[in-house]
Amino acid sequence: MRRGKLIGLGVGPGDPELLTVKAVRILETTQVVAFVATAGRTSRARETVAAHLKPGTRELVAVLPTPSDPAATARAYAQLATGIVGELGQGQDVVFLCEGDPLFNPSFAQLLERLAQRFECVAVPGIPPFSAAAAGALWPLVLRDQTLAIVSGTLPPRRLAEILRTVDRVVVLRIGRNLPKIREALAAARMAREALLVDSPGQPGRRLEEAGEEPVGPLAIVLAARESPAPSERPARATPSVVR
Repeated sequence: MRRGKLIGLGVGPGDPELLTVKAVRILETTQVVAFVATAGRTSRARETVAAHLKPGTRELVAVLPTPSDPAATARAYAQLATGIVGELGQGQDVVFLCEGDPLFNPSFAQLLERLAQRFECVAVPGIPPFSAAAAGALWPLVLRDQTLAIVSGTLPPRRLAEILRTVDRVVVLRIGRNLPKIREALAAARMAREALLVDSPGQPGRRLEEAGEEPVGPLAIVLAARESPAPSERPARATPSVVR
């Protein structure tokens, strides 16, 4: 009997108009979708694709606890994996809905760890949220030979500062209550003056220095670049000497 395959499907940053043509084609023919949702909230990935699911599509969901509980989270993923294995073993493909891009999605990584050695797994790329955030703010992610880092705002302050000192431009994800720490690290790396806070991918950014200290939404992203040295800080040009 044919064994089904697991398809990690990138559904983009939450805007149904940013689904790829390939994603829509797969969604309109699939019989089983799987996704994760946080307790008490609907799945953003599921909402994004709702218009393209056929009536009768079977849905497998892992409900993740809030506040975070590692043991409960592991159980939720294990239960989801068990449900997926049941479908794959019967020869049915399963489409796992991933916000953004599947290989930039920790939930799909959880499933790959459990299933990739036993079943065929494929990934269909999607637009990651930071790309949509940069587009909304019209902020180039990288220029010429510049370096770009994509980091989590949950990093320890010292590690965050180390990374920022070595790059020209940075995208900071998972901000939450870490905004004061992020602002301090950006200032130390000379990246704070023109930094943008994008509250939701696709929206125009606002100056980070204008944001308060309150926690931001779960989709917020910071975009920042190293500042050019002030004229007074630039090395003085040597005066050419004339040899007679």
